[in-house]
Amino acid sequence: PIISTPSVQSNGKKLGVSASVYQHKIKALKWISYVLAAAVLLYSVKDIMFGVRMNREETEAVQDLEGEVVPSIKQQKIANYVKGTAIIRNIHITHHAGTSLCGQMGKVPNEHTPGFACMGKGRDNDTYWPEEALKASPFDKKRGVVAGGVLYNETKEWATFWRQYYHFVSGEYGSWDKTLHETNWEYENLVSMIVMRNPLERFLAGGKCGGFQTKIPGDPSNETQDLYWEYANSGCADNYALRVLTRESCVQGANTTSECLQGAKDLLNRITFILDQSCLNESVEAFGSALHLNFTKDGFESRLHHWHANLSVRDRFGNDTLYEYVQTRFRRDIELYEWSKNRSIVVCND
Repeated sequence: PIISTPSVQSNGKKLGVSASVYQHKIKALKWISYVLAAAVLLYSVKDIMFGVRMNREETEAVQDLEGEVVPSIKQQKIANYVKGTAIIRNIHITHHAGTSLCGQMGKVPNEHTPGFACMGKGRDNDTYWPEEALKASPFDKKRGVVAGGVLYNETKEWATFWRQYYHFVSGEYGSWDKTLHETNWEYENLVSMIVMRNPLERFLAGGKCGGFQTKIPGDPSNETQDLYWEYANSGCADNYALRVLTRESCVQGANTTSECLQGAKDLLNRITFILDQSCLNESVEAFGSALHLNFTKDGFESRLHHWHANLSVRDRFGNDTLYEYVQTRFRRDIELYEWSKNRSIVVCND
């Protein structure tokens, strides 16, 4: 800091004392900053030692301008779910653990989920599919699914109607759907959630888009390299999750813009809970704890491909050129995933 000196110093001694006090204050502030930095470092080390850590999100009660303690929006949503007025809606990107999550939510005592993958009517024994009520419902009469597109001004009516029957519903998305940005995700009786997945793992997963599943059911091999190159260049595989979540249809391979990426980030910032599939068991346990559900990671077994546990994604590709090409083409999708990891309810270690 620069201490300006008056042109006329009538009291040089007094000026010297003031400068000395100022310097001591600066030293004190520096020591305080060192102590705080050390505390943050120790806290981070503790998290790393325990493998995964809970994300410290803004869920604490806050004070309004008059000093009154008020709950955050997220706290209010959780409280409403616990008392039975809020419904959970999962944005299920295809092959992002939607089936496993639905199975777990279907075990919650005294609550129900739609019979078919938590999305729609199951078989004839699906007792809780509201046939009569559906006739009066303005939502998805033709398709027979719960979580179709819901506009902003329909959100309250949608949540109120379906909460009579289900505590958790899911909508599956395999392509861009503009209505995701038009729903009132901030509505107090709507708890939203999404599972995010490493795009390179998703590329290798079963259920490949565009008819490729029947052509290449397994990981790349010498026999399927050509088909995998075709799949890597297909429109349906291009930045798969990012394409679902963007504000506009803007995905263009490696040339996808940062503005396109930002639209997806804006949507995820409005979602109540983000889960990372790379530590899904711990994430589901933490999710259940937040909503006062009695989940344990021992009681939840995700249907991931466990036989790949000892292989890196790069090893599974079996071709460095293909791996690096897909990594470049899907770079914005990968950026979105890496960004979302730090916002997940549990921050997984790589």
